[in-house]
Amino acid sequence: MKPLIFSLFIAAAALTLPVAESHASTAKAQPGGKAGAARLRPITFYTDWKAQAEHGGFYQAVALGLYEKHGLKVTLRAGGPQTDNTRLLAAGAIETGMLSNSFQALTLTAKGADVKVVMASFQKDPQVLMVHPGTGVKSIADLKGRPIFVADAALGSYWPWLKSKFGFTDQQQRKYAYSLLPWLRNKQSAQEGYLSSEPFTASKAGVKPQVFLLADAGWTGYSAMVAFRSEVIAKEPAVVRAFVAATREGWQSYMNGDPTPGNKLILKDNPEMTPELLAFAHSKMKQHGVVISGEAKTHGIGAMTAARWTAFHKDMAGLGLIPAKVEPAKAYTLEFLK
Repeated sequence: MKPLIFSLFIAAAALTLPVAESHASTAKAQPGGKAGAARLRPITFYTDWKAQAEHGGFYQAVALGLYEKHGLKVTLRAGGPQTDNTRLLAAGAIETGMLSNSFQALTLTAKGADVKVVMASFQKDPQVLMVHPGTGVKSIADLKGRPIFVADAALGSYWPWLKSKFGFTDQQQRKYAYSLLPWLRNKQSAQEGYLSSEPFTASKAGVKPQVFLLADAGWTGYSAMVAFRSEVIAKEPAVVRAFVAATREGWQSYMNGDPTPGNKLILKDNPEMTPELLAFAHSKMKQHGVVISGEAKTHGIGAMTAARWTAFHKDMAGLGLIPAKVEPAKAYTLEFLK
């Protein structure tokens, strides 16, 4: 789940990307699992990057036939550097897709997009900062004054938050162009990344990094969220409820059962992926409670709360990143998590 390039290559370009889909065309089930002879309701769900472990619950649900069980025929369409789900959703080019973080959802609301988040696959945003071992860094606060490699997308989201919370300055910022070489050469620097990606690459390069999860330092946003156009929610609530239910079951199976079925589809969809990286990512997501922690332990996978959305909006508004007048409740609904 990398930061996306904000240029709109609408559905025609996206159709060339790899897909994973269920193959049943009919079933004796309607959305929500009710008996009937209706055809499965087709849904194309757009992920936010190339197939990876961070999408494991969706692929597991496809592989195990969980969407069909709930009356849906789901096609997963992988994202990439040339796709932007926020714009596709806002323009009505797609009816559902993944948003990488709460900031994207609130930004859509601020721009008047008729889109709502219906579940959050991740309780913790997997965004991390990592450092070389043996540098004396014991927490994110210790990075004050050190060079930090961050991508452009961070400058409008978590970088201002880091500056506000830890006293970082723009003089520390170095451009991350998706190569770890500058960080590998500068042992006193820090590097942004994803919990399941950059630390793995660093280890393969011979450096076992210290890793600090922003979520553990107070970054309260959700991640890997499922968003639907509001007209689908209004006209076909049973479809949305079925998608959420099957996806939650998929994540439960992927994280606490055998992830092999989902991983096989991920490897098929993404030729760049490896079994080794999938295993690493899965273990880190489990170790750090990315999917199952906090509210998800008591209210189930995908859980969200109004209090947390309000707190995140307050933080972002305080930094001037989201207008204070935006009503965070318009960015999500808890209806399908009950």
